[in-house]
Amino acid sequence: MNGFLAQLTSPAVIGLLLTGSLLVVTTDWRIGFGALAVQYLLAALLIAQIVVWQVVVVKLLVGFLVVTIIVLTGRQVNYGYQLDSESGLPQIRFEISTGLPFRVVAVATVLVAAWYFASQSDFTLAGVPLGLSVGSYLLLGLGLLNLGLTEEPMNAGLGLLTLLTGFELIYAAVEPSLA
Repeated sequence: MNGFLAQLTSPAVIGLLLTGSLLVVTTDWRIGFGALAVQYLLAALLIAQIVVWQVVVVKLLVGFLVVTIIVLTGRQVNYGYQLDSESGLPQIRFEISTGLPFRVVAVATVLVAAWYFASQSDFTLAGVPLGLSVGSYLLLGLGLLNLGLTEEPMNAGLGLLTLLTGFELIYAAVEPSLA
């Protein structure tokens, strides 16, 4: 089973990069909710390398419950869209930040920094696989980046959850118990 999980490490880290980047680049809550759900799934795949399967299931369930609560909150406020004055329907539009080139370069910088820190023995814990270290540093960096670049509370919350997921990945190596 561990050999199979080791084969999934690279796709999981690439998926974490894509979902974290999506949270930084876009401002649409609906896209962010989906990216966060996929992020929890991929983080569970990575964490399965070092903990028992019961811990993985609990972390996955908690992640999906968090996403469900946030989706319900987003639905109550029409996903942050203003209502049209004539029809009363929400004005739905896909928005990409005007600072898109800056955000893309910042995400690339976080990727390089995460890979560097994960490859240095001074910054990693003994016995933690490289893919798990890269994934945790990547989520920590992208979560901080998202928190620093957004002023909207829901997007800041998604960034904070990304940051906490990255911390959870690295902390699972220190404390692998279910509690």
